[in-house]
Order: sequence, then structure tokens, then C-alpha cells
Amino acid sequence: MNTTNFFKKALLLIALVGMTMSFAACGDNNDDPDPYQLDNTRTAIITQYVNGVVVPTYRSLADQAIDLATQCEELRNNPTQSKVNECCQTWISARKYWELSEAFLFGAAADYNIDPHIDSWPLQKSQLDNILANRSLIQALDEEGAAADAFATLGYGLLGFHAVEYVLFRDGAPRNVNEISEAELIYNAAVAQDLANQTARLEASWAGMNNISSAKRALLEEFELEPSLNYGENMINAGMTGNTLYKTQLAAMEQIMTGASDISDEVGNTKITDPVNSGNVLDVESWYSWNSIADFTDNIRSVRNAYYGSLDGTVNSNSMASYMHRVNAGLDQDVRNAIDNAIKEVSTMPAPFRNHLSKSETQRAVDACNELLDALDAAIEGLN
Repeated sequence: MNTTNFFKKALLLIALVGMTMSFAACGDNNDDPDPYQLDNTRTAIITQYVNGVVVPTYRSLADQAIDLATQCEELRNNPTQSKVNECCQTWISARKYWELSEAFLFGAAADYNIDPHIDSWPLQKSQLDNILANRSLIQALDEEGAAADAFATLGYGLLGFHAVEYVLFRDGAPRNVNEISEAELIYNAAVAQDLANQTARLEASWAGMNNISSAKRALLEEFELEPSLNYGENMINAGMTGNTLYKTQLAAMEQIMTGASDISDEVGNTKITDPVNSGNVLDVESWYSWNSIADFTDNIRSVRNAYYGSLDGTVNSNSMASYMHRVNAGLDQDVRNAIDNAIKEVSTMPAPFRNHLSKSETQRAVDACNELLDALDAAIEGLN
């Protein structure tokens, strides 16, 4: 026998055995190594992501936003300092859940423009001041709230979290109730109601209309915001015949990882870097409340939640982390280490962020976010 051919065949056999073992580790049927075949392990991972991370996060967000809307309406009708303080605390709670959702800004948040609708910044302050001086518009909001026709003409930079923040906060603390005008109270109540509507739509879009409270269903029906697609069900059914959004389960898993990658990029290279480069405090997200660093840190925690398949920092057995550990333990460890480091570096930036817009004080956090971005992108490549 030709010795060269013998060794070539031996090497080929070893390679084929290695490929078979690798594919088998990705599925639960060693007789079916096709990574594009429907697979119970991947189904469990995607299901846990939807039902264990996305839906409960959006549910908590909607609950807090609805409470905020109720409190802002009470503040409008009976302005007291204690009510301002209560609204501020609920704003911070709702804000936390929104930031914890930013690793999954695809789906309903993008398709219905909910992300820009409720979280555009910087706030268009000069335009907002003009609106507050517009008596006819304020009267319409006073009479009809978020249902007023005039409300639909407002741009995204005049709505959402940051418009409410502007009315409620000054210099990182609850605003003095005596400094809040009647027009601001009316506007704030309408915007807070719109924020509640949009967050309820997020929950319904991923959980399904039948799996939200009757009060939320009534709210969405009143404002004609019922979702046209069950995004959670669609993702869980990835790879099934007729699923045009996720033709394979790997496509859904790549979407999970890409969502995490995108927000890692945004935190480091936009949310932190842009205001540092401009030196303009108006470019800082959540600067009226001084909540910026908490925002950024919760964004990285949203990456952890998406990757770990949990809300408490533990690694669920049905998670992208567990899957990647089987596929490539080295890549998985890189992602875990990068998550921990990014949380540490971002959370320990000098506070408040708006007063420390220098590269020397923020570069470690930016570098950590980019290291996380690189680790996630490598893991995405490692899925195939």
C-alpha cells in the first residue's frame, strides 16, 4: 500500500470522526448530526429565552410603566412633593426593566418603532418648551390625554422616558413640586400614559394577547395597539415549515446573540463615547435623573440575561451559554469573562456620568464593552 495514501486516509477518517462528534454534541440525536435539523435541545434554549427572559422582562416593564402612568395622573390632579417623589422612584424602576430589555430590541421593539418612540435622546428641549407654551395643544392633552389627535403629531424626541424624566427630575433628584407648571403636569400625564401603552404592546407582542392581563388587553384595544404577530411563538417555532422569519433554529439563536452584540456595541461606542467626544451634557442619556451609569450597567446585564437564559445571573441549563460551552468551551468562557468585566468597568465609572465626560475616566468601560462585543461576535461565528 502506498504510505502517503495510507496516512491521507487515516487523517481523513480522524477528521470525519471529529466532525461527527462535534455535531452530536450540538443535538440530542447522535444519528442526526445535521445542525439545521429541528432539535429538542435548541427548542428548549429558544423557549427558555422567550419565556424565561424576554416575556418576564417586558411584563415587569409594562407593570411599572402602568403604575407610573397612574401616579403621574394623580400628580396632575393633586400636585404634592410626596407624589413627585413616588413618580420618580417608579420611573427609575420602569427604566431599569427597559434597559434590561435592550439585548432584544429586535422584533416588536423595532417593527413597531417602540424603541425610538419611548427612548429617543437627546430630548428635544427647545421644541418641548414651545409645546408647553402652546395652549391649544395642552388643552387637547388635558381633555383627551394620549388619545388626543395632536399627540400623534409629536416627534419621538418629545415622548417616552426622557420627556417624563425632564418633568420629574432636576440634578439627579425629584424636582420641587412648586417648580412644575400646570402645562408640564398635563403633558407629563399624557406622555406617561403613552409610555404605558407602548410597553403593554411589547409584552403582548411576545407573550400573546391571551397571556396578558385583561386590563392590558383593554388598554391595547382602546388605543388600537393590538400586535399583529406573536413574536415569542414565532421564535419558539423557529425552523418549522412556513416560518419565514426564522427558517432555522440556528437563525433564531444567532438573533439572540446578535441582539446582545448590538447593545454591547451601543453602550461602549454610542452611549458612552458620543457624549465624551462631544463634551455636550445634552448628549448624555438620562442626565436629568443622573441615572446614566445604571442605564448602561443594566444594558450589559441584559446581555448576561440573554446569554445565561435567566434573570438572576445564574446559567440556565437551557441557555446560549450552556450550548456554547458544549460547542466551544473556550469561546463560552471568553463571553462570560467579558460580561463580568464589562459590568464591573461600566458600573464603576465616576458618577454622575454627565460630570465626567473624559476619555481618561471612561476608556476602561469602553474597552470592556468592545471586548464583550468581540467575544460575542466570535461566539456567533462559532455557532455554525
